[in-house]
Amino acid sequence: MPPRRWTTEELETANIMMGEGASFSDIAKKLDRTASAVESKLKGKKASSSGAAVSKSKPVGDPAPQPEKASTTTPQYAPASDEPDDEGGATMKYIVGAVIVVVIIWLVMS
Repeated sequence: MPPRRWTTEELETANIMMGEGASFSDIAKKLDRTASAVESKLKGKKASSSGAAVSKSKPVGDPAPQPEKASTTTPQYAPASDEPDDEGGATMKYIVGAVIVVVIIWLVMS
């Protein structure tokens, strides 16, 4: 049986809980999913596997706030998608299959 797709509500709940410092296993219990599925979906988020949020602290003695630089980190919210979680692998399988079919047709025609 293929894995369940993530709903928008599940993603919002997971992101909110992660922002509050919940662990992957706590989020998994709430969403009736496995901790590894939650961790995979939310990978790249700034939280440890124990659920402790990573906080940014200012250096002591910094008199003036510095302008923020453009961030190249992952987006805060995981996008809701109709694509399966393994979209890269599925695409590769499709391409390989198509190439095999083309080679077989070419061999038969020649």
